[in-house]
Amino acid sequence: MKKSGPFRHGKFPGVLAAGAGVLLLLPLAGIDAFLLNVLTLGFLVAVYTGSWDIVGGVAGQISLGHALFFGAATYACALLTSLAGWPFPLAAVAALLLATAAGAAVGALSAPLKGPFVALLTLALGEGAHEFFLGQTFFSPKGAYSWGGEGGIPVLLGGPSISPWTAYYAALAFLVLCTWLMLRIARSEEGLIWTAVSGSELSARASGVDVLRYKRRAFMVAAALAGAAGVGFAAFVGRATADDFSLELSFQAATFAAVGGRGTIVGPVLSALLLHSLLQGTGIPPAGRVLLYALALLLTLRFFPGGVAGTLRDRVRSRRMVAPGKGENR
Repeated sequence: MKKSGPFRHGKFPGVLAAGAGVLLLLPLAGIDAFLLNVLTLGFLVAVYTGSWDIVGGVAGQISLGHALFFGAATYACALLTSLAGWPFPLAAVAALLLATAAGAAVGALSAPLKGPFVALLTLALGEGAHEFFLGQTFFSPKGAYSWGGEGGIPVLLGGPSISPWTAYYAALAFLVLCTWLMLRIARSEEGLIWTAVSGSELSARASGVDVLRYKRRAFMVAAALAGAAGVGFAAFVGRATADDFSLELSFQAATFAAVGGRGTIVGPVLSALLLHSLLQGTGIPPAGRVLLYALALLLTLRFFPGGVAGTLRDRVRSRRMVAPGKGENR
């Protein structure tokens, strides 16, 4: 799976701004509440996929248990608001801290490992959390009723209910902010070091880079962003379930990132938004979605080995390099 670096051309912020403008005006076209909710979920999944691309694309640490960080945040919001009685804003902050701490722990365990061993470790941790919460029961403070298992735990926001329009625009603003932040991180000195470590750990060490420390930090940043997506998801859906840790959710992020172009940030974000909204909007059952993920991945590897965004970017670069030569021969 070919990996591509972050976008460096100034035209992409303009593309993002144009896309955000279209999404900003879309509700005015009269789409119904169902499609509005589908797009709102798509915005949150896009942020979650972008967080995977930080560690799996930019830093090159393939995580197959990324839902661990997402689920940790949703469950923290649910447990703290429903069982502990915390206000949602305070629970959201605690959820972000928990997701970041989980990222630090996973990063510490996986940093000495390479390649498939990182994938296997994260897969085991994520699926272990899924199985644990699937069989776990939580009782209300007075023991009058229980939550957990497949039914999950409610997330109590407090205050008046949020309209679909408000949720849509809040999620859109969240997506734009997080995409901008992830691009800044990928282009920063930290992001460049992650890319160097991903390309060759040996060369990075020879340059004096503390490889293990930077690999741990990549997991922490990605986990914090995944946790932020989890907090948004918990607030919108109003419930945390064991499926928030599911293998499908982890594979979904990896697949969307591969289709969009690993390491490009923009590609995975757009891929997740388009594909997730399409699959949810058409009502395809989970089993069918998994098959479509596999088909999309195979087609991408066959026709766009660097992902759609990565391959198109490389082709544009190739044409720019060839064009001056053609001009000189005339």
